[in-house]
Amino acid sequence: MTAGRRIVLTREAQQIRPWAERLRAAGHDVCELPLLRYVALAGPGDVPTGGVDWIVFTSPHAVEAFFAVAAVPATAQVACLGAGTRTALLAAGGRDALGLECRDGVELAAAFTARVAAPAAVLLPGSAKRLAEPRRSLEAAGFAVTEIALYDTGAVPADELPPEPCAAGDVVFFASPTAVGAFAGAWHVRPDCVAIGETTATAAREAGFPVTTAATPDLEAMVLAAGLDPIPAPATPRSGS
Repeated sequence: MTAGRRIVLTREAQQIRPWAERLRAAGHDVCELPLLRYVALAGPGDVPTGGVDWIVFTSPHAVEAFFAVAAVPATAQVACLGAGTRTALLAAGGRDALGLECRDGVELAAAFTARVAAPAAVLLPGSAKRLAEPRRSLEAAGFAVTEIALYDTGAVPADELPPEPCAAGDVVFFASPTAVGAFAGAWHVRPDCVAIGETTATAAREAGFPVTTAATPDLEAMVLAAGLDPIPAPATPRSGS
């Protein structure tokens, strides 16, 4: 991959916006191609936080969906997958107790169990479309895990998508297996892509994309994986005085 290519962003429209702004501010050409939509599934009082020792967030949207309907109980601590999720947590007024930097659920489970002793009750808020990790590894390590579906992720209908998703030389950024599946289901072309982590990279390979995986699960690393000029890291919001 070479510098100067247009970056195609495929997340949900609201999540694309801050990435697009940062990329354009750094001088990159960007195409916004939202392939996903989020639908809220829970309302106030629907999230079982009683008796929870840890709340573990695996995505920024999980953070946003949780804080829209619930609060972290005083007896619980919070852990995040990595920098992007932690930024959303701090913006929502929460505090990350561990400061982990993980690429996917497998790494998250390993890092969490290395820092936190079982038994403990862990709440995993997130999408209705779940992968096996990190729940499987956390339960195997002796943690009592409760998953709560706060939102569902669906593909934007094909009739609302453009007939041609990319121009020659574009590089597509995928931040989830769901986005990979939405792209593959809508078009036959398989441009070069960058995956935010190995779980997404596996889905991209299986769909036939030439894929490079970011070294860490953030936009800065995805840009570097694409062989493009780096962008500045975002300022970290303060968690409070």
